[in-house]
Amino acid sequence: MTSLNTDVEYERITRILNSLVKHFLREPTNKTSGKDVKATDLTLRQQQTFDFCIRILGRYTECDLCPVPFTEHIYWPGDVFFYAHVRFSPIERAFAHRGLQDLSKSQEFERIKPTSEELKFERIKPTSEELKNRFIQNTLPIPTLSSKSSKEKESLPPKTILTKQLAILENNNEISEILLLRDIVFIFQGIDGQYIKYNKNSSYIIDPKAEISRSTRGILHRLTELGRLFRHVNDFVCTNVNDTSIGLVGQAFCYALQRELTEYYKFIAVLEAQVTKVTDSQQVEHSGLSLKRVLAWTQESLLNLRMMSELVDCCKQKRGGALVSTIYNYTNHGDPFIQQFINNMLEEVSRPFFEMLQRWVYGGELEDPFEEFFVACDPNVEEEDLWQSKYTIRPDMQPTFISPLLAKKIFAIGKSLNFIRYSCHDNDWVITNAGADKVLKYGDIIALECSIDATYTTTSQRLLNILFTKYKLKEHFTALKRYLLLGQGDFIQHLMAQLGPGLSKPANTLYRHNLTGTLESAIRASNAQYDDPDILRRLDVRLLEVSFGEAGWDVFSLDYHVDSPINTIFTPHAMQQYLKLFNFLWRLKRVEHDLSSAWRRNMTNARSLYQIEELKKDINTSRLVCSEMIHFTSQLQYYILFEVIECSWDELVKDYTKSGDLDSLIEAHNKYLKNITTKVFLDTSSNQSYHTRLLNIIQFIFQYKNGLDELHNFSLKEILRGDNANIERGQHKMIQERLTETAGLFKREVIGLLVALANHHDTDLRFLSVRLDFNEFYRKGLINL
Repeated sequence: MTSLNTDVEYERITRILNSLVKHFLREPTNKTSGKDVKATDLTLRQQQTFDFCIRILGRYTECDLCPVPFTEHIYWPGDVFFYAHVRFSPIERAFAHRGLQDLSKSQEFERIKPTSEELKFERIKPTSEELKNRFIQNTLPIPTLSSKSSKEKESLPPKTILTKQLAILENNNEISEILLLRDIVFIFQGIDGQYIKYNKNSSYIIDPKAEISRSTRGILHRLTELGRLFRHVNDFVCTNVNDTSIGLVGQAFCYALQRELTEYYKFIAVLEAQVTKVTDSQQVEHSGLSLKRVLAWTQESLLNLRMMSELVDCCKQKRGGALVSTIYNYTNHGDPFIQQFINNMLEEVSRPFFEMLQRWVYGGELEDPFEEFFVACDPNVEEEDLWQSKYTIRPDMQPTFISPLLAKKIFAIGKSLNFIRYSCHDNDWVITNAGADKVLKYGDIIALECSIDATYTTTSQRLLNILFTKYKLKEHFTALKRYLLLGQGDFIQHLMAQLGPGLSKPANTLYRHNLTGTLESAIRASNAQYDDPDILRRLDVRLLEVSFGEAGWDVFSLDYHVDSPINTIFTPHAMQQYLKLFNFLWRLKRVEHDLSSAWRRNMTNARSLYQIEELKKDINTSRLVCSEMIHFTSQLQYYILFEVIECSWDELVKDYTKSGDLDSLIEAHNKYLKNITTKVFLDTSSNQSYHTRLLNIIQFIFQYKNGLDELHNFSLKEILRGDNANIERGQHKMIQERLTETAGLFKREVIGLLVALANHHDTDLRFLSVRLDFNEFYRKGLINL
């Protein structure tokens, strides 16, 4: 225990002396006593400081650091020696302990016979010259070299020799490079070393008490970065490699990191073998292994781990396609090494994604248990809504190397395959063209796009071919135009003629089976009987919800039944639009029918009605107003049936002929319906009052027609009464005022509509205003108003 305490004391004293020597060696050389002192010599103050250090630290028995005097053997130069009881300070013992001074070669003492006082441990006071060179002369190695080199060393100035000896002292105090190399190998594996520890701040700390030079500490700090990065990456892999919640792509990412770490382990194994070999031989200088060389060897591994650590930080919260996109973004880096590293990583990470993509494109199968693919499936959606609602795109899971157009094609391919299999019941074609021999993987994006384009074209054409041949899609388009948009004129005329008397009754007296029989009669009486039986079978009668006071005209409607797979194009919303168009056109047709009936009855009974002189003016006026209303209705029907429906139909035929897939076909049909509804209802974004004005005009026509019926019945009644000179003037005046008022309201609404249409930005609507007022009749009325 005493020996251990002594060694500790030596260490402490050595450090104190080290700092003191550094202090006085840094003092500049100055002029002393008017003499120039060389920069290589010790100044008087430096010598005094050094002497004071030696005197204070322990030549005396009173020194606390060394309370007990030491007796040593002193060896003199030559063959003669004797034992002298000399007391040595702890500093001298420290020097001797560190091997920096060979006391056996000391020349600080003269060969004299010790006196009795010396035997009492009295100090022999050295001369100033001896004190000056006390620790300098003896720092020279034992003269085993040539006399020339020995003389050169003896000729060195004292300050230079002391500085060199200080460097030797510091080097001997430093931890050996072998131990540091062993520590670094541990750090590279994420294990704490003897002098280097991992702290809570995710960094390595070098023991501040360790005797390591500043330059060596700098190298160690640079080397510990490799261990820190390794721990960061390895912790992520160990935490997530067996965690299924990160998904298949996340597990592939962990596997790719583990593969890179395996290569890193191989490098560590080679490095550890080299360090072990050097440790066993204890010859670092001759082995060529050093911290600087290890730093150079680890540069490639350091760059790899930096990239892996960066990817780990960026991809912690990412899954599926989003994770692949995050990694792919680093391929835009300008460093070829980083690009190659990321591409190698992506080949492994994107493998599950491309396997899901391959099943979706070539089989229509969506195997995505962890919702990592950019296509999502809702299993609760019925088969009828397969195309519209069952599959959706997840934009956040779409990789950045897949463009929006390519993603849309991929999405359409899978939907088409499932639509062919489940809605069109053509599973054989899907199995035959499954593309089992084709493999998709990360690499050549251009080749991937070419493969997707070819599959997209083949699948889309097959689907459209099935719809137009097996399911007669074109015939359904034509049937809807002919029957619900009143394109089949003879059928509509027969239907209206046969249904007219029954529809004039209250709505609650109608029965569907009676109306269905009338519909079949109208079909047999017109050219509709030559249509496909499957088309005619879908045509049916529909009664709308009945309200109090409504007539049969208000609730009657034709209906067209659609089923899978054509209901994908003719969606419920689209069929609702067809129903609204039919009701409006049917109402307009009824106006024309009623006005024609009123005009025909008026003409046939004109000679009888002219018998009453007071009614001639009213009858002539009603003819003019009725002709005005017929003109308005005829021109409006012509505009709707020819300039709107026929032109839109021509665009639809062109669009579905060149459509590439079912989505474009649906879009063309929706565009067709939108154009028709917008122009038929005069319902534009600039002014929503057009349709309201039009409905008001139609309502005034019905009121005027009812007034004409009252006038006609009143005339017949007066003729039958036989007193043509004395008619019921009160009732006549009431009918006359009602007709005049209704005609005025009709004309005012028409003028307002024409003015609005004339200023509209749409060319067709402006042209409609010209057709309705071709002779400027209403313009003159506007001036009069």
